[in-house]
Amino acid sequence: MILMDFSESDNFNAESIAEETEHLRRTLEMMREQIALLENDGFAYRIVDIYDENDVEEYRTDKFRHDARKRDIEILKRSLGTPYFARMRLQPVGMRSADTDAPSMTRARTLSDREGYLGDDADIYVGANVIVYKEKIIIFSHNSPLGNKVYERFENGRLEYGGYEYEVVFRRKFDIRDGKLEAVFQDYSKDAGGVVYDKFLAHMLEVKRGDKRLTDIIPTIQANQNAVIVRPADENCVVAGCAGCGKTMLLLQRLEYLGFNKKIELSDAVIIAPSERYIEHIQPVVDDLMINAARRMTMPELYRELIMSLRGIKGAAKKALVDGAPIGDESLSDTVVAKCYGTDIKRKLITALGPVKQSYKQRLAAYRVALDEYERELAWTRGAYVATDIKKPKAPVVSVDLDKFSFLPKLGPSLTKCKLYLLLTAYCYILGKPDFSCALFIDEGQDYFLNEYKLLAECTKAVVNIYGDTNQQLVESRGICDFGKLDALWDLKHYALNENYRNAREITEYVNDLLDMSVTSLGLDGGTVERADIRELPELLKNVGDDRVAVIYPSADVALGERLQAFVPLELLYTVAQSKGMEYERVYACGQMSDTEKYVAYTRALAKLYICE
Repeated sequence: MILMDFSESDNFNAESIAEETEHLRRTLEMMREQIALLENDGFAYRIVDIYDENDVEEYRTDKFRHDARKRDIEILKRSLGTPYFARMRLQPVGMRSADTDAPSMTRARTLSDREGYLGDDADIYVGANVIVYKEKIIIFSHNSPLGNKVYERFENGRLEYGGYEYEVVFRRKFDIRDGKLEAVFQDYSKDAGGVVYDKFLAHMLEVKRGDKRLTDIIPTIQANQNAVIVRPADENCVVAGCAGCGKTMLLLQRLEYLGFNKKIELSDAVIIAPSERYIEHIQPVVDDLMINAARRMTMPELYRELIMSLRGIKGAAKKALVDGAPIGDESLSDTVVAKCYGTDIKRKLITALGPVKQSYKQRLAAYRVALDEYERELAWTRGAYVATDIKKPKAPVVSVDLDKFSFLPKLGPSLTKCKLYLLLTAYCYILGKPDFSCALFIDEGQDYFLNEYKLLAECTKAVVNIYGDTNQQLVESRGICDFGKLDALWDLKHYALNENYRNAREITEYVNDLLDMSVTSLGLDGGTVERADIRELPELLKNVGDDRVAVIYPSADVALGERLQAFVPLELLYTVAQSKGMEYERVYACGQMSDTEKYVAYTRALAKLYICE
């Protein structure tokens, strides 16, 4: 079914629609043919007769190629539903510089030949993945140098690629689902005078809302969002944005872009998540973008990993770290949390550990002398064929017991984040830095203290990408209130986003009016904000259909939480802090909330917000 929904400037006619429909049919035909070619590589019928090293090497080569074909088949099959989402028609203007060597105009565009001259009149189709048919690219990945141009604004009507300049004749966007062309939008046309009204964004937001799950934003990435995604891999940056601007999605899309372009090994990237529920929430997008190689963990888990990587910690102390499950600081009072991450505590802890460090250094020096003597003696006995009973010296170890320091609050047996932070501070001071250089992608970055960021800067060689919104800092004493303070730690680039794509316009405008904010609403119309009695919740929750639902209450209101547990399924129940970074079709915000809590809770709602008091 084709939805004829075009503005006058689009100037579409039956011939144009028929052209795009036929192109999609031919593309799917080529993709299916390519799948058949890759599946019939004969490897399944290969006779394994291995007589020498040459046969072994030949088998390994065939197996490697077969596995690569299997990966290509998986991508092709995944792409059949939506092979592409955009088309650009380009006309060459000329070379950008006279000393650029012009490639052959008749040369086929293969995987290894992406750069250079595209032809006298190039039609470029862009999708989530690169699609190759008989060694020729028929669809460019949106992450490729050329495909990524689809997100540009074309303010002067031109783009540069491979040393050549091209005039953009038009750009079209497509809604293709299950292999069928549902709608076409022309959002740029030279004949129409440039950029035309972008109805594609609103259309796709409506389509995505119907998915009832978190999905990637590949078709709807905006130019200012793409500018963040394509930044160099070694750039330290802070992306500060309002609720609903897509910070979490930008984090994931940036990882996909960097991985696709070999700018980073995804196994060398770590996503720092605010909670385990958040990790579960983003998993569908992680799967869609094929970035599972990037690890996901919470900050307490990162602290434990950094501690465990250090040499010189006593076995019993390490066992306690292994046996315990790292958690956040929700169980601790605001006063205790603020004290633990304060500069005064850090200074006192390091001062108290001075003698421990000095003793360890002396024992380590003595150990190295004894180890050298042991190795010389061992070498002599081996050369003389003489038995020896000398024992290998044991390396010195240390153990830090936070309970022994009277200036620290009692933290209990749980491995809370602040306890792990203090242990990491202590062990790094005594033993030195861990060997850690993975790139860190930190979401909800406003919820970590300045001293936490200082510790990461001091004890790792990590590149940091920090995404956050200081307006979502629930308690002033539980995080950093100004990202500008981090400039002293890293050479940071700062990016700001103030457009809300997530929430219906009615919800964004309600929050703007309620909290005196000025967020730009780019969401859909048709949302609702209603008031309800908490006692009505059981009945309201009966009629949610397949909507994703969250019942959110203030973290400090333990009594309300216990009351809600009596009639709200636990999988639907969240504290305000637990709901950060997530989205739901329906949100029931319960109890007396501060303005910041309202901002966080209310902006989780895509379409329907119920304020329950």
